[in-house]
Amino acid sequence: MGRLGILAGGGNLPQIGMREALAAGEDPFFLSIAESDFTPGNYPDRVVPIRIAKIGGLLKACKANQIDRLLLLGKVKKEIIFKSLNFDLKALALLARMVNRHDYSIFKTVAEDFERQGIHIISQMTYLKSLLLPEGRYTKRSLDKKQVEDVIFGMEYAEKIAHLDIGQAVVVVDKSVLAVEAVEGTDQAIRRGGSFAKKRKAVVCKSSKPSQDPRFDLPTVGIETLKVMSENNCDTLAFREGETIIVNPSEFINLAEKLKIHILSIGRGNVSKINSTQKKLPKV
Repeated sequence: MGRLGILAGGGNLPQIGMREALAAGEDPFFLSIAESDFTPGNYPDRVVPIRIAKIGGLLKACKANQIDRLLLLGKVKKEIIFKSLNFDLKALALLARMVNRHDYSIFKTVAEDFERQGIHIISQMTYLKSLLLPEGRYTKRSLDKKQVEDVIFGMEYAEKIAHLDIGQAVVVVDKSVLAVEAVEGTDQAIRRGGSFAKKRKAVVCKSSKPSQDPRFDLPTVGIETLKVMSENNCDTLAFREGETIIVNPSEFINLAEKLKIHILSIGRGNVSKINSTQKKLPKV
C-alpha cells in the first residue's frame, strides 16, 4: 500500500484529518491547494503544494510521492471555477467530458480518471468519524412549536436543493424560505436570509443529498457558522445526523450555548421527540 494524500483546502479539517491519519499509522502528505486558504498547522514538513487547475500536476505529485489514496478535506470557494484559471491540458480534457459544472459532476469526473491511474479517493468519514453527531438536541434549551415546525419544513427543502446539487443550506422563518445556498456558500446564505428575519429569529437547515457520496463535499459546520448566525438573526441550526461534519464538536457546542443557538442533529425520527431531551456529546 502506498501513501495517503490529503487534498487540502482552508479551515481546520485538513489538520484534523492529518492528526487522525498519523494516529492510525499512516504516513500522509498534504497536497495543499494554492487557491485556498490552506495553512499547514503543526505539519509544515508534510506539504506538497499544487494548483487546482493543474490536474496533470496533481497526478504527477501523487506519483512522485507514492500516493495511492486521496482524502478531500477543507474549503475551496466554489466561485473559483468562474475565474480565469490557467487550466492545463489534463484539466481541460476533463472539463470537456463533464455533463455540467456542478460540484458532483466535477468530483465524479476527476475521481473516475484518478481511479484509472490507480489513485482512489476515499470517504471523508474515514478519519473524521469523531466529528459526526448522532441524532439529538445538543444544547440545553428546547425549541418552541414554531421552531420545530420550521426545522421540519427547512430540512425538507435543504434536502431538495442538495439533491439538485444547488447547495446544502436554507434559511427559514414561519415555514417560508428566506435564502437558499448556491455558489456563494453557507455563510453568505445565512447573512442574506438573516437580513429578512425581523420579528422571529431564523432557522438554518443543512442537509446532504439523498445517497450522498461520502467522498465529496459532506456538509460541514463549525465555529464560524455559529458566529455568522449570531450576527444575522439566526438562533437554530439543524443538520442531518451521521452525515454532517462538526469541526471541534465540544468547542462548537460550548459556543452555541454561549450564543443561545439551538443545535439539532436530525435523523429519520420525530423532530418533536428529538427536541424533548438534551443529548450529550459522545465520548471519544
